[in-house]
Amino acid sequence: MRPITWYQQLSRYPIMQEYQRLQKIRDLGIRLHELQLINRRGDCSYAVMALNYLFGVYQIAKPHGLTLDDMLQQLADAVVVRHQLPYRRLTADSVLDFFSQRYQVAAPYLVHPTYRRQARTNSMQPTF
Repeated sequence: MRPITWYQQLSRYPIMQEYQRLQKIRDLGIRLHELQLINRRGDCSYAVMALNYLFGVYQIAKPHGLTLDDMLQQLADAVVVRHQLPYRRLTADSVLDFFSQRYQVAAPYLVHPTYRRQARTNSMQPTF
């Protein structure tokens, strides 16, 4: 019996639809806002702010007129180069997983250290 290759493992996972990618980017934007890495403006969505932030962090110009898949692929290529990952190519879905894990999007029980500090100082105040 031959071992399963990484490509066969990837093909086991279904490819995300565009609305699922947008939801994941939106969740990432909300997490970046919680961490105070981005500031919410009234006319901008969390998804757009998250993409702008990530393109800014990796110092690449945000492309205009490309599909979401192509934009995420450009971002994936920048991630591979910057972090010198052993993979030759990340997919659009895997780069979203990379950022979700990096910024701990799926961990709502985690609280930013500044919020913990505020809660600790508030609990130390005497109650009357």
